[in-house]
Amino acid sequence: MKFSVVVPTYDEKDCISECLRSIHDQDYPRDEFEIIVSDATSSDGTAAIARPLADKVVVTGKRGIAHGRNFGAQHARGDILVFADADVVLHKEFLKEVESAFRGQKVVGVTGVGIPGDGGWFQRAVYRGTYVLVRAFDFFGMPFYPGLCVAYKRDAFERVGGFREDFGIVEDLDLTKRISALGKCMVKPTATARVSTRRIQKHALSTICFHIYSDLRYLFTGRAAKIYPKVEELNSPLDLWRVNKS
Repeated sequence: MKFSVVVPTYDEKDCISECLRSIHDQDYPRDEFEIIVSDATSSDGTAAIARPLADKVVVTGKRGIAHGRNFGAQHARGDILVFADADVVLHKEFLKEVESAFRGQKVVGVTGVGIPGDGGWFQRAVYRGTYVLVRAFDFFGMPFYPGLCVAYKRDAFERVGGFREDFGIVEDLDLTKRISALGKCMVKPTATARVSTRRIQKHALSTICFHIYSDLRYLFTGRAAKIYPKVEELNSPLDLWRVNKS
């Protein structure tokens, strides 16, 4: 088994089908990859929707995207672990492009590029700007990859202990930093994925500021917020800050 594609979910009934179909329909031998949905006991029927489209649906009672990814990886058989968010739609050649990147010597991590598929000009600009920064940091030898469409060699992932589950945010950047000590991490611009901008369509300014603050806090102190609620759970622009006040 070449790839295990892990999709962490919690109440994602509105987008999980399109995500899984985009993985299932990859221009890549179907017997060379598996699809694993790691569900945090969704209450909206996400797991039931996913079962006909996934090879495995594993259910955990613990929430948190880091735990969801790690839990899914524990059930994986592939040599390369691909992590895709539930609201991501992979281009049909995503796996093929990622595989070509791993042919490089000592490559342990590869990120695709997320292309905004909805939202207005502001939301699209934020997401495009994110990947400009990803490539800029990468150029200067500091790989920090978002977790929405990223892949790691399984042995390297296991050696560093996977995603830090005590981090509610920047757990993806932290993993890239730690795993890059074992080999090369690279951006593959031709491995694209359509992403939803829903996380910044509600309380946009507060959410963006929280992400900037979290990134800088991690870079300078190595610390991170422990909780990152779903956007649908935020009723006020200050909710993100309040739940992490300590």
